[in-house]
Order: sequence, then C-alpha cells, then structure tokens
Amino acid sequence: MKKILLILMFLFATFSLTACKKDDSVITFSWWGTTDRNMATYDVIDLFNEKYPEYKVKPSMSPWSGYQASLNNQLSRGTEADIFQVNYNWIYQMYGIDYFMDIKELGLDLSSYPDNEHKPLTVDGKILALSVSETGYILFLNKKVYENAGIEKIPQTWEELIAAGQTISSKTPGKYAIGRLDAQQVAILIFSYLAQETGKNVISNENKLNFSVEELEDGFRFINRLRSNGVLIPSNKDDTHNDGPSNPNWTAKENYGGMLTWNTAISEYENTLPSGSELVTAGMPQINIGDKLGMYKKVSMGYAISKRVENSDLKKVAVKTFIEFITTDPEAVKILGVDRGISSNSVTRGLLESSTDPVFTATNEWKGHVIVQEYFNHQLTLDQNLYIHPYYEHDSFRKIYENPIESFLLGNTTGRQAAQAIVRDFDKELARVMGGK
Repeated sequence: MKKILLILMFLFATFSLTACKKDDSVITFSWWGTTDRNMATYDVIDLFNEKYPEYKVKPSMSPWSGYQASLNNQLSRGTEADIFQVNYNWIYQMYGIDYFMDIKELGLDLSSYPDNEHKPLTVDGKILALSVSETGYILFLNKKVYENAGIEKIPQTWEELIAAGQTISSKTPGKYAIGRLDAQQVAILIFSYLAQETGKNVISNENKLNFSVEELEDGFRFINRLRSNGVLIPSNKDDTHNDGPSNPNWTAKENYGGMLTWNTAISEYENTLPSGSELVTAGMPQINIGDKLGMYKKVSMGYAISKRVENSDLKKVAVKTFIEFITTDPEAVKILGVDRGISSNSVTRGLLESSTDPVFTATNEWKGHVIVQEYFNHQLTLDQNLYIHPYYEHDSFRKIYENPIESFLLGNTTGRQAAQAIVRDFDKELARVMGGK
C-alpha cells in the first residue's frame, strides 16, 4: 500500500511539474489598438509561434475604450497577461511598483536605447516597462483643404496659420484651418504656446503649476484668436462629436483642415479621410519663424511585465525571447512598422529606416517623430525641459485643467474664469494624487 501511495505521489509530482513547465512556456500578451495595429500584431504572433515552436503566445486585444479599466481590474485580481501594453502615466497611476516586474530581471540588452530612455519608466530604481516609442503633439494638415483655398505653403508660425484660417473660412464658409479640438488637445495647445513664450513646463520641478493666472489667461486669449480667425470652430457647441477620426466634418465633408495630435496617433485620422486626400506633417507652429519651441514629449507606450513572471525562470526566458523578437527580428519589425511609433532602439530604428518596401521614413508618423525629437533636443540646449510630468494625464488630476477648458470651449465660462479655476485647484489635486503613491 505504501509503495502504491509513493508511486502515485511521484506520478502526481511529475505531472504537476510537467504541467507547470508547459504553462510557463505559454505567453499571454494584451494590448489596445486600431485595426492596422491589431492585424500586424496577430501576424507577428503567428510568425513567432512558427519560429519558436517551444513557446506559444496567446493574444488578447481590446479597443482603447475600456482597456485601462479592464487592466486595473485584472491587476487587482492577479489575472493580467504576462506582457501588457501600458501608457506612460499608468506606471504611477496603477502603482506599477507593486504590480509590474522590473524588466532588468529579464536580462534584456538595453544598451541599444538612449541613456535616459527608461528614466521616466523607472521607480525606486526599477524599470517598470520597456519603452516602445516616444511621442509629442504636432499639427497635421489636410493638403486638399489648403490647396482648394489657394494656400500652398505650410504655415510655420501662428500668424501664418491665422492668415490661412482667414483665407480658408472666407473662401469657403464652414471650413477651418484646423477645426474642432477637444479639451485635452486645447490644453496641450495652450501649454505649448505658453512654453514658447516663457520656456516653462506646465508643472515645475517642485510639482507646482508653473503658470500664473495672467499667463493662463493669455493662453485662453490665444485660443480665442484662433477661434475668431477661422482656425478653430467658434464654439464646441457647434460640433459635439467627441471622436475626432470619425467626425463627419473631418471625414466626408472635409470641413476641418488640420489636427493637433500625438504623432503616434495620426494614422487614426489618416485612415478615415476620403480617397484622394492627403495629410502632411506641419509640426508645431511658432511665435517667431525658425524657433523650435513648445514641444512637450513623453514615452508613448511601454510593454510591462506581470510580477508573476518573476516566479519562473522558464517564463522569464519565454517572455524575454518574445520581447526581443518583436523589437529586433527583421521580419517582425517590418510587419509591426510604425503603428506603435518609432522606437528609439537603434536596432529597431535601423531596420525600419533601411526598409524600401514600405518606406517607413515617408510616413507622417516618422516625419512627426523627427520633429518631436529635434525640437525637444533643441529646447534642452536652452535649459528648457518639457518632458511631460508622470501625473499630467492622471485620470482625476487632468480634470482640474480639462474641465475648465471644456467649459470655456462650450462658451460657459470666460478665459479668466477658466484660468482662475485651474490655479485654484491645480496644486492641491496634484499633491493629493502624488501623495497616494
């Protein structure tokens, strides 16, 4: 009887060990994305499963809407994927130090990245995500709207953009040089304009609002100039569509001549334009021609690793193999292209840069990335660091500046009232969310 029991125990232990090893060779990967990103990612996963039959990647994709809430729930239950795509600020907002693995433990070679690439993703000495790309807000223009108004030169200054707005709106009433921007976009527009004037980041090194009521009010006056000269619509009450890429004024009607957005997100707008229309990269207009100021940037997104992976050497090797594959394998890099942005990894970037079919360097994502990096690096030579604060996009904190801006865009408050509301609550709410780390 004892022999039978020992045999059964041995078989059970062997089965459990085999099952554990089998499970540890399976990698779960979740992300959000557009149709283009999803199709490319599925193709790369299929390629990986073919090239590395000892592993198996199980994909889980979601649209942007609801992804963050779902990930929060998964983290709280311990059911998150082994690898999951995250926004830069989630590392702080989601208490990544408690839930995300230090990627240094994977043994990844980070020497191909710029020295400070992962500093924003580092908390208490732990790198909590692998940088996928960096991004910044810039202006893209619908070439047809401008050419139909007789404008062939891309505006380089705000005055040239205002002149373009006057021409477009006078020749074709109802059309605008840009059109409708939401509160998030107008916020970065105001802060970029004020940075051009002052050289200051919106949040200081002391984690305080860097602009006075008077400076903010100047920013709102600037927005009013754009609204009264055919650049922006006069009031967001005139157009309540919140989804820019699907807005009929952007798509079929082509009433809107431009979009200010992350350079990594422009394909969403590009893909919804009618056939024959073309977007061109306009960069960030300046107060004075030739300046390269007001460029905020951040890590666009990262690949975070579940803390569970720490518990298995086999799983760590599997995860490392997959991440190295999607960032350095020539076939994989070409399939993924620039839909997640342009990586600062020299190997990845080199593979993209050398591609002749397709030519990634001709894309608006690539051209936008070059402008973001060029402007940002120039600002550093002037001792102006406009890297986006890790709590700038925190869910509750952002309401402190976006809600007054939204009220202003709807015509419910004046610029001064909006500026006063921001100053009143900004520092207090920032301290509160940062104190909850």
